[in-house]
Amino acid sequence: MRIKSRPEDFVVYEVADIHPEGRGEYALYRLRKRGLTTWDVLGEIARRLRLRQDVLGYGGLKDRHAVSYQFVTIPGGPKKDLHGRDWHLEYLGQVSSPMSKARLRGNLFEITVREVALSEEELAREVEAVRQFGVPNYFDEQRFGSVRHRQGFAAREAVRGNLERALYLLLVEGSHYDYRRTERFRECLRRHWPEVKPCLPLAPSPWEKRLVEFLASHRPSKRTFKRAFGLVDSEYLLMLAHAYQAYLWNEILKLYLEKRGLVHFRLPYLLGEFFFYQELPPEVREELSALRLPLPSPRLKLSEDLRGLYEEVLRREGIPGLSRLRTLVKGLIFKTYPREAVVFPGDLSCEILERKEPSVRDVRLRFFLPRGSYATLVLKRIFRYPFGSVVS
Repeated sequence: MRIKSRPEDFVVYEVADIHPEGRGEYALYRLRKRGLTTWDVLGEIARRLRLRQDVLGYGGLKDRHAVSYQFVTIPGGPKKDLHGRDWHLEYLGQVSSPMSKARLRGNLFEITVREVALSEEELAREVEAVRQFGVPNYFDEQRFGSVRHRQGFAAREAVRGNLERALYLLLVEGSHYDYRRTERFRECLRRHWPEVKPCLPLAPSPWEKRLVEFLASHRPSKRTFKRAFGLVDSEYLLMLAHAYQAYLWNEILKLYLEKRGLVHFRLPYLLGEFFFYQELPPEVREELSALRLPLPSPRLKLSEDLRGLYEEVLRREGIPGLSRLRTLVKGLIFKTYPREAVVFPGDLSCEILERKEPSVRDVRLRFFLPRGSYATLVLKRIFRYPFGSVVS
């Protein structure tokens, strides 16, 4: 089975609480892009309009390997459409406040899955099971780009006090840019670490340049590495912290399902396995539908049963408990919020597009997901197939 054979196979429509108001200092647009990241397009728009990229308002980052539609606001932006290669910015009108993540409700998806070997009866049964019982609301692999190297989390090393290793992982193995853009820089760092002075001309951003300059001018020590973290981009630090929390959250949900006897099949993913259930008894469905698991954070107040799950997962990570989920690095902090344990795709439908052979067909799925949930997990559950997973 295949998804994203071409960008048109994965179409995303952003749903947000924003609409033209007839007046306001912000121009509102609908951005259509194909084969590009949101950052790619916003960067090009900002350069063209001679603006800082951070003044452009948006809700979420959309996949490169897709056709996506999302809302963008520009303060004092032109009241006309803008075009670029593989993107189009359609002017919708004026609004009084910018687009942001807070205004994002979710996304509508139209996804074509090719060369499906399930029978139509099997497919109908799995789709109906997802309608009734939902899908475990894991963070999928897209959330873990900073650890695609599978050498560990920088945030975990910082919690353990291994600051040099943490700095190495975030600077050398991770990247908040497209990996191809930073390949030469990171390869240079691997060759010379911790003597990084030769890599200074290759630094892709101002903060990375300042960081390399600092490391090159100070003797390697725990104090040096702690001070060096003060030069890391604050948004990147928060992203690294959240990536580790997301992994821990996945493990906590898996342990919850395992202890309840709700693991009916497993699928590999970048950081291990996902556990899935096939169906749920009515009382368990009600319980899971209401369950909100907060992301792990040192000051969480939890019931005794839930706290036991969190502590068990942290002990597996070599962290004594929730109170020790903290670092000496300013800005590398673990903020929390409740996340639904199960997500129910809205208006889920399935259409057979083409029968290529008696047992092979192309299928199109349509559904809505609230913000923060992953369409690829719905596909993995329905087809029981690890789309896009990196399996060793």
